[in-house]
Amino acid sequence: MKITYLDHSGFAVEQEDALLVFDECNPQPVPGKDGLSAGVATEAEVRAHGRSVLFLSHSHSDHYCKEVLELPFAQVVVSQDFPARVRGLRAREGERLEACGMTVRVFGSTDMGVSFLVDVGDRRVFHAGDLNLWHWENESTKEEIEEATAWFERILRELAPYAGTVDAAFFPLDPRMGENTGAGACRFNEVMRPKVLIPMHFQGDSALVERFAAQHDNVLAMTRRGQSARIETPSRR
Repeated sequence: MKITYLDHSGFAVEQEDALLVFDECNPQPVPGKDGLSAGVATEAEVRAHGRSVLFLSHSHSDHYCKEVLELPFAQVVVSQDFPARVRGLRAREGERLEACGMTVRVFGSTDMGVSFLVDVGDRRVFHAGDLNLWHWENESTKEEIEEATAWFERILRELAPYAGTVDAAFFPLDPRMGENTGAGACRFNEVMRPKVLIPMHFQGDSALVERFAAQHDNVLAMTRRGQSARIETPSRR
């Protein structure tokens, strides 16, 4: 399975004949490069895969762009908060969908939209969208922290039956939360035990991602647009 970092929370996953693109938001390619190596999906690459699916976790502007919606993906899966003019299957928390032969389980988020657990071939990937333990240093009250924690833990309980089965998980690591930055990612890692966890939504703070990766054996730092890695894990089947 090949993973390419696009930008912010955007990733491309290539497995067998399939291309999955999650939350691509930056349509400007890295100068001097082309396609996924430049941090963008292109029409040629979409058409080069027998199965292609675009996943958009929610309609915040840092999680999609109009250019990616114009590409000829065989299937588009979007959260229910997108306006009707946006084509695609509407994904709602608790649903199970089929897209190009892939099984898509839809989980909640602690912000807008949803998170996705996708089976593609004999691999399983999870994209958190904006699911995180969001509470803010010196801003959140005790009650707000308790509410955020309860919300996050409820979704983790729903994900828990799939613990230990996820080959690659993309999860936020947002430095704006100060001393609470890694709380959600650490808790997710503890409960779900993905083979590989890849931080996202890190606001350009590459050093933060590198430090976090150094502290966890299963964390992979991907911080440069167009950077790719092959994830080789034992088949679940």
